[in-house]
Amino acid sequence: MNLPGPQAAPRDGTAWFNHGIALKRERQWREAALAFRRAASLEPTDFEAVQKLVETIAVAVEEGEGLPAPKASAAPVQDRRAISIVCCSIDPAREAAMRANYAAALEGREHEFIVIRDARSMAEGYTRGLAQSRHPLVVFTHDDVELISPHPFEVLDAALASHDIVGLAGSRRVAGPGVTWAGHPHLHGWIAYPSARHAGRWDATLFSTESGLLGGMQALDGVLLAARREAALAIGFDAATFDGFHFYDLDFTYRAHRAGLSLAVATGVVAVHASEGRFDDAWRAFVPRFQAKFPELDAPAGAFHAYGAPLSSRARVLDFYESLRALGEAP
Repeated sequence: MNLPGPQAAPRDGTAWFNHGIALKRERQWREAALAFRRAASLEPTDFEAVQKLVETIAVAVEEGEGLPAPKASAAPVQDRRAISIVCCSIDPAREAAMRANYAAALEGREHEFIVIRDARSMAEGYTRGLAQSRHPLVVFTHDDVELISPHPFEVLDAALASHDIVGLAGSRRVAGPGVTWAGHPHLHGWIAYPSARHAGRWDATLFSTESGLLGGMQALDGVLLAARREAALAIGFDAATFDGFHFYDLDFTYRAHRAGLSLAVATGVVAVHASEGRFDDAWRAFVPRFQAKFPELDAPAGAFHAYGAPLSSRARVLDFYESLRALGEAP
């Protein structure tokens, strides 16, 4: 049964939300997701509409009815530039898993791994790793990241043809002591995690439904940062101020933005991160240092929503994000 849209009130977000509920009940997954997307576009604070969209796509994928989409492909890269991969790790098993996953994803591209096993902080370790690097592109990564999308380094290489630093998640506004501090609608990017609430499943999460290469970022999350080497050297990491695990990424990318460099989020790279970040006591201990360095960033925290849904396999996580991308390409 095809349910007509709310033609009597085409700009009523609530009407589109209710229409999405009715379509979902009828298992019309694509139409329901589009209705929720329309509701969210009409009511920017309707966070429930975005979550319903996410849940609808997840159900469709789990039932083998994901939204049809051509497989994402990176723009052709004429000259496959060599890449230095810099990582701080004290866990041999995690390092070995990361190396194996990244080596396969590099698909024969010239590369080097630089693993700092005695870093005094993330910033100090990345500073040493960057100094040792030999290649024009540098990827700074946590050791518990698994790349699951096809050709991720082709995507990063293409992105770095037009941007200086690229990440998996970020914000178009920096307002306080966190990449996500400004809240929505400034946040963008996708990343998956092993589910803490559903054993044996993966949580596909996102900050927004926008897909592609998203420019205009002011800060990027540090789970994975790809940079032109000369850009990274010009900005550098502040190991003196941030001598722990936190703020190395916000400080580095925000200073890059202020220096006029171009930052972007690339949703064409899909990763599973084994650990979720948290605003704990260790983070709070560094907040005064960040505030002293950037006193102008004193806005209250904005509304923050990390949308997501559990999925039963990595393959279905990838299908979920492909379906989300297909939705973004729909009229």
